[in-house]
Amino acid sequence: MLQNATGIFDNLDGNFLARLREIYANTRPTADGKATITFKTARIEANYSPHVIKKIEAGRLIAIPNVLGVNSRDNYSIYEVADIYPMHYSMQTLDRNQPGAIRKEFMTLIEKEWQQGSRSTWIEIVAAPTGYIMQLGGSNSSGGGGGSQVQFVRKNVAPLAGSEIALLSDETVQKFICFTPQPKDANLEHYTIGYLLGATDNQIPFTVNVEKLLHYHVGVFAFTGSGKSNLTSSVIRKAMSSVPDVKFVIFDISSEYGVNILDLLRSISSRIILTEPLPIHTDDGSKNTVVDKLAEDYLVRCVVPEALVEVKKMIHESVKEIISQDKIRTLTIPSESEQLMIEFATYGGLLRSLADLTNEKFGAAGQKVLIPAVVNMIKHFMKEKKLNEDSLMGSEIKPLIKTIQDRLSAAKLRADAAILSIFNNLLLALEDISPPSVDDDTYGTTNLVNEILHESAFSPKLFVINLPEADVARYFCTEIIDRIFRKRKCSFTLTPRVVFVFDEAQEFIPAEKRKEDGTDSSSRAVERLLRHGRKYNLNGWISTQRIAHLNTNALQQLHSYFVSTMPRPYDRQLISDTFAIDDAFMDRTLMFQNGDWLMTSFKATNTQNVPVFFHAINNEDSILD
Repeated sequence: MLQNATGIFDNLDGNFLARLREIYANTRPTADGKATITFKTARIEANYSPHVIKKIEAGRLIAIPNVLGVNSRDNYSIYEVADIYPMHYSMQTLDRNQPGAIRKEFMTLIEKEWQQGSRSTWIEIVAAPTGYIMQLGGSNSSGGGGGSQVQFVRKNVAPLAGSEIALLSDETVQKFICFTPQPKDANLEHYTIGYLLGATDNQIPFTVNVEKLLHYHVGVFAFTGSGKSNLTSSVIRKAMSSVPDVKFVIFDISSEYGVNILDLLRSISSRIILTEPLPIHTDDGSKNTVVDKLAEDYLVRCVVPEALVEVKKMIHESVKEIISQDKIRTLTIPSESEQLMIEFATYGGLLRSLADLTNEKFGAAGQKVLIPAVVNMIKHFMKEKKLNEDSLMGSEIKPLIKTIQDRLSAAKLRADAAILSIFNNLLLALEDISPPSVDDDTYGTTNLVNEILHESAFSPKLFVINLPEADVARYFCTEIIDRIFRKRKCSFTLTPRVVFVFDEAQEFIPAEKRKEDGTDSSSRAVERLLRHGRKYNLNGWISTQRIAHLNTNALQQLHSYFVSTMPRPYDRQLISDTFAIDDAFMDRTLMFQNGDWLMTSFKATNTQNVPVFFHAINNEDSILD
């Protein structure tokens, strides 16, 4: 009956005849060895022919009748092909105990039957459940014919062993997986990130809900050279076209994105942040102008993909245009010790110092009673002057300090009380602070934060922060995230949406955190972003090749995952455990070519947590265009 279906099912012109043999359960220990995990796979036997086996690959979706449709034939469990094997009856008994001449004769006969097919051959298909059933309705629901209405429901229902199965048609696959943008006349190119893998005659665009993809955080996991930055850059392009009011802040340790999205940096309002200024050149009268030399220095600091080396002259011209548009800024990032000193020079540092006095176990009780009143005076002053915790203290606070000193002198405190020392020393320190220059146009962290959160349509949309040193990157990342969180929480607005991209994420959120190298603070900041950022339209994108070394609390916050080749079995097993992806699918990633990806998402596709094999659009083609 299934083989007569049209529109919903695909029987490969009547050549695909298959039945479910059994459901096999495989239980193994988890990667950490503390528990076990069980995956169930379907074992299916299909008639062999050279034509059929070429049309079935990993990622192909199949429908198996289940117990809900025993009589009506309107309910099917959806499974996904994980692997296929051509089988021959003689292979089951062929072993080394038989003489070599007999083995050779058998294998010669088997080889001939692969070419033409025979009743001794069949196709062994391994498929894993997607967790969805397909319900058919309409006038032709009993036969599954054309015109039937299809509904997909997330439900675990036992399939019927021995039942006839069918492949899903391209149209049904699109309804099951691919996101359909609204309105219907929307440009599909803005939502297409690649093309579905699987042997079909048609190339099916893989469309996703880009807004939800970003909103619920993303992880990209693959071995070096698999195309993590290429995929990330491609999605950034789609987001800039389809998601309103979105901004990207890229912490670029590998110096790749300065070229990977070069055309975007040139064509839209953007900002490139360098930690070391480009060398100063003077016009020496030669052919090479100052801008030419600056462009050469810029490209020396960036990684240019091999495919773009041949068009380096074109890239050089684009960099010259960016320099001419004054989009590059130099930001001096203080060291750890300098950051600590700066912290104590802010209003937030003063408030935290007073809070530390309150928490002292053996502090004087009389001093602790006064601290809340002093804190209220400082906060009232900050509100009056429109200051925040990141504001540096200057001469404007001197009158307030003298008022606080008068208040403290009226109390009966010891002459060496800690709270008195804080304000006496602070007043002395302020005497040596010179007022900021009116003409000071230095680009600092405050400028960067303000530009990131600026709602103007003319403000920068892309920020590529080139951070060559990992230690500096961690402290800087922590400061930027904390300051943006504070400003966003006080602003009562959810625009613009800000997506933070962490390239080489193992440098920011390692499993083993230490205070001395900044990993403790950066891991805490990124974890906070992933836990609470969605409420404020602050989102995260994590890209790494070393998932085994990442903070597992941060990984649990991701709703979409892109996985490519990962040679180490432990890494694949950890992904399988963390994201509930069947081992059979993870093993298939070993055979991926560059640009092939396995994606699962709880929000960005039509269905939740269904593994999707696809080939990503090549970002380098967009640069060349």
